[in-house]
Amino acid sequence: MSEAALRTRIGGLASAAGALAAIGAALRLRRDGTVSPAAVQQRLDEVLAALDIPPLDSLDDGQIARLTDLVGVILRHALELFDSPARPPGWNHTDSALLEAQGGASRLVVHLISTAAEARPELAALLKRPGAFLDVGTGVGWLAIEAARVWPALRVVAIDIWEPALAHARRNVAASGLEGSIEVRTQDVAALPDRAAFSLAWVPVPFFTAAALAVALARVRETLVPGAWIVCGLETLPEERLARALSILRTVRGGGEISMPADVVPQLTAAGFAAVETVPAGPLTFVLGRTPERDDED
Repeated sequence: MSEAALRTRIGGLASAAGALAAIGAALRLRRDGTVSPAAVQQRLDEVLAALDIPPLDSLDDGQIARLTDLVGVILRHALELFDSPARPPGWNHTDSALLEAQGGASRLVVHLISTAAEARPELAALLKRPGAFLDVGTGVGWLAIEAARVWPALRVVAIDIWEPALAHARRNVAASGLEGSIEVRTQDVAALPDRAAFSLAWVPVPFFTAAALAVALARVRETLVPGAWIVCGLETLPEERLARALSILRTVRGGGEISMPADVVPQLTAAGFAAVETVPAGPLTFVLGRTPERDDED
């Protein structure tokens, strides 16, 4: 491809990058309760109109916050790729803005699980009764905080091994006023000491290699009570070729290697989970499993 042809291709993509930034700016202004200069706001409104995006008044504060974080995490990961293309795979970010955007976007997981529970009465009942929720890979703690808010009957244990993120998590939990409901631990999931302690567990598959996921699932299985649920989450792979390639690139750079739910199903079965099913959940795809109601090992 010639320089001129590549320049044209880059120029075509520039509009998409600028449009995403404009959407994020409008969301952030709404989230923060701030305003931009009148001349800038006029042009920003024109960009949103060109994108056929109506006024944001129909969105509540929680929706605005989650969407702002979504745009932020997309843009910050894109910039990190540009800045550090030679970085080895793994989750070793220290940039506070990226960590917070990633964590903020993860709050959606709680609402997607709640939606999945609407068609699963036993899971819905579990979310409303006393129990404990294991948040594997909590990062900066926003998923744990959202879980404590949405499922107040559940005690939350949030674990991670990345101290730069955990420092944020402890501050965020303290600021949320939910310290009594959330325990933040520096803890490798493969070395969890708990046994028969949790009624629900969340495992973010994109952060694991296949071998590491097998170890993690076996250990999580031992920490769950009979009749507990596990939710493994993956990014839903788009059909479109470019979007699909970008999704897989994000997974690999984050230290994972599994992109397909079909690869998780046998791992859950091998770890001793029953009633394993794949559940499309919009931007994510869940693979659910349950522990038997009676556990002969106990």
